[in-house]
Amino acid sequence: IMLVGVQGSGKTTTAAKIAYIYKRYGYKPCLVCADTYRPAAYDQLLQLSKSIDVLFCGDTDSKNPIEIAKKCTDICSKSGANIIIVDTAGRHGYNEEEALLNEMREIMNSITPDEVMLILDASIGQKAYDLALRFHQATPIGSITITKLDGTAKGGGALSAVAATKAVIKFIGTGEKIPEIEIFEPRRFVGRILGLGDLPSLIEKLKALEHSNILEKRFSKSIASGKITLVDLYLQINAIRKLGPLSKILQLIPGLSLLPLDDKQMKISEEKMDKWLAIINSMTYEELKNPNILDKSRIYRIALGSGTSIDDVKDLLKYYELINNFIKTTKRRHGIFKKLGIDLSRIEEQIK
Repeated sequence: IMLVGVQGSGKTTTAAKIAYIYKRYGYKPCLVCADTYRPAAYDQLLQLSKSIDVLFCGDTDSKNPIEIAKKCTDICSKSGANIIIVDTAGRHGYNEEEALLNEMREIMNSITPDEVMLILDASIGQKAYDLALRFHQATPIGSITITKLDGTAKGGGALSAVAATKAVIKFIGTGEKIPEIEIFEPRRFVGRILGLGDLPSLIEKLKALEHSNILEKRFSKSIASGKITLVDLYLQINAIRKLGPLSKILQLIPGLSLLPLDDKQMKISEEKMDKWLAIINSMTYEELKNPNILDKSRIYRIALGSGTSIDDVKDLLKYYELINNFIKTTKRRHGIFKKLGIDLSRIEEQIK
């Protein structure tokens, strides 16, 4: 597999991530550094290969990426590798980089890869089509991996790249760490772009948490009943805070993935969620069971006990009402859930 793409798109880290996935499936990967332009490329890929315990090949003495790629693919093959991933130098695909694109073509002709994979930054937006087409004209693109989906970008531009190259999307990078890569699933990906969320992925992530069985049962029951309680909300927010960056989780929740939040707003939202946890912790059992009894005096007491403001308490109650209204509306539209692969009737039967 020969990796190509724009400078800064995350090719080197993605090379290690792909090796990590294939190793999990029983393959023996070998990582090849054919980037002679970026000084730290060799060291970075070497360290990544050590961290996941896979073969590595490169040559700091040579400045010829074509020779390095050819020599290393031969070495990897003789070493027993059955998946060879070649990391090439980043290019922008512009006309003034014709020499670099030609070099990329020469590397491809030299090693004759089974697949050329374009690494695409999720935030590239409308530039994706022209960029992907330019790369495709230099070296026919067989597949695409979308990186940096842990930010606010949803990766919709990748669909333009698919249209330009007729290639398939294979993987999506969801974070900086090596394990944060997923095999591409069209239904879930499109659901995130359209704001329909990805509840199956959310439930899968919740399963990895402590007491996941309890959380999953409560979550499924809430969805099926069309209403969540403040206790449900507390458990879900607490779980979300354990799952990492809020931007990553929002993409999975129907409705919330459409919120136009930048990184600063994300941080503010995370702080707000922490306040909400403190607020719910300051409520009595009766108030948790029936929020409608929360009058001015109760709200004042809760704000004082949680170290927050009255407005913070009111914001939580507004959000609670908003999310319940959304769940009720969505429950009436079973078709949306069916498109996401969720059969509400089956969930209800399992709960009963």
